[in-house]
Amino acid sequence: MSDNVEPDRRTGEQSKALAEATAVVVAARREAAAILRRAGTELLPEERAWFVGDGCGGALPPPPTPHFCRCPRYRGNGHEPCVNTFVDATGPDLGTGPPHVRCRHPKDSHGQI
Repeated sequence: MSDNVEPDRRTGEQSKALAEATAVVVAARREAAAILRRAGTELLPEERAWFVGDGCGGALPPPPTPHFCRCPRYRGNGHEPCVNTFVDATGPDLGTGPPHVRCRHPKDSHGQI
């Protein structure tokens, strides 16, 4: 696959592989975060970005399964769900390309450590 592949040109198998790979990365980051929390580790900003990344990582409804939110950053007042909207390249193609999705996850699920 070239570096310039458009998300709407992925095959079903490629989209499923991307969703599965994303699930592995999200699970590994969550486990790493749990290890750091148990140890009471304080992270520098650059370490936090590496372990947490820039994405939400919350679950989205299938298809596909697993299906994770890739919202780049929490936007909201801190008490309400995130209002960010993003193009979901791993979501179902409805014939017009990947859908636009509103995150709706609470602030504490964005890059939680």
